[in-house]
Amino acid sequence: MTLKHLLPVTFTSLLVFSSTQAHHSAAAFFDLDATISVEGTITAAKLLNPHSYYRVTTYDGVDWAWESAGTWTALAKAGWSEEALPIGTRVLISGTPAHGDKPIARFTSIAAYGPTTDSNMMILVGLDVFGRGRPDWFERVRQLGVPCENGVADCTQVSKEARQTLQDEFGSIGVWSAFEP
Repeated sequence: MTLKHLLPVTFTSLLVFSSTQAHHSAAAFFDLDATISVEGTITAAKLLNPHSYYRVTTYDGVDWAWESAGTWTALAKAGWSEEALPIGTRVLISGTPAHGDKPIARFTSIAAYGPTTDSNMMILVGLDVFGRGRPDWFERVRQLGVPCENGVADCTQVSKEARQTLQDEFGSIGVWSAFEP
């Protein structure tokens, strides 16, 4: 093989190696066996690849960075858009926390509140990229609610009564708890 043929192969190999080394293992950063829920307001969003981020500011002023498990491209194919969760939306977001005591997590579900506690709540379920399947309550939410009109595939609107039924059946796991500013 001549030098003229060797350089493109070497360059391509370096690109492939560096791109695979640039991405990280979720388990290296997140405790995949733990779940955390945070309630607050979306104060910023970066919807990009390889991961999108929502900043959720809690009512005691802590800024949390929430990373999407899937790429923005995958979320967009599932119907997510910037309009699905605009800045200022009141949310309860759940997912796997970062190792250590940092306000960083990877979201698995987001509950977006309506303007009042009697309003319907949107429950959006993130992509199943960990291969662990949907949450236990996922099908029950779909039975009790109606699909959202925002085009997101795994988005369901549930009423206050449905949230109470979910609370009774599954307990307080943070996804549909009452909104308390």
